[in-house]
Amino acid sequence: MNINAQSEIGTVVSNERGAKDIWEMELIAPKIASDTLPGQFVHIRCNPGFNPLLRRPMSIGPVVKDKFSLIYAVHGEGTRLLTEKKTGDKIDLIGPLGNSFTKPDQDVTAIYVAGGIGVVPLLSCYDLQADPDNAHFILGARSMMYMPISEKDVIQRNVMISTDDGSIGHHGNVIQLLEQIVGDIKSKYIKVYGCGPTPMMSALKKYCVEHSISAELSLEVPMGCAVGACQSCAVRRADGNGYYLVCRDGPVFPIEEVVI
Repeated sequence: MNINAQSEIGTVVSNERGAKDIWEMELIAPKIASDTLPGQFVHIRCNPGFNPLLRRPMSIGPVVKDKFSLIYAVHGEGTRLLTEKKTGDKIDLIGPLGNSFTKPDQDVTAIYVAGGIGVVPLLSCYDLQADPDNAHFILGARSMMYMPISEKDVIQRNVMISTDDGSIGHHGNVIQLLEQIVGDIKSKYIKVYGCGPTPMMSALKKYCVEHSISAELSLEVPMGCAVGACQSCAVRRADGNGYYLVCRDGPVFPIEEVVI
């Protein structure tokens, strides 16, 4: 567990549906907000009692003073219960957990590549680290119906969008957009920051390795305890020496350290 992690009761400021099965919750949690670094997450109790038994890990989105955002997709009973939270409701949180993305050097062009809900940690990463004149943001989604962020967020960060069905933005995948951007960049110093579904992260790693591009990936894997006890979030180490635990050793890894 991160040494700065702590238990805190957060207060719901807002909780609204933004797209199909995707919600955004804003919470007041001063202690966690003040200690959060881009890429970290919270472990959230979705409901008092034992239904569901396990907490849910959620990436911390943009932080503003004592507040931060959680953008989540409804996949089961835990996240469904979260959609019922109202302004003023209290939520049991543990965080911030995990490590963080490293800041790009001044002469490096940063490219943020997100897939679906994987956009959440990259929003705060971009906001806190990026030079808007020397950064690019790519977001992939299934369709316009599943866009995880608002039009305001897209405009604010000049996000390039790719959708599988072509309903908005580029008709295709994020790797195709990445290829276009890399081809247009004159600087030889590029660093990619990625988060999204495992197949996308595998494709992103393959592209970066083939083109000798430095990259850090935040991995999305099933997670039970979030403190390294249950070992449900294991990923293979690239050096062959066993496994990393994403909750304890990640969730952010340099691409050369993990097998995905």
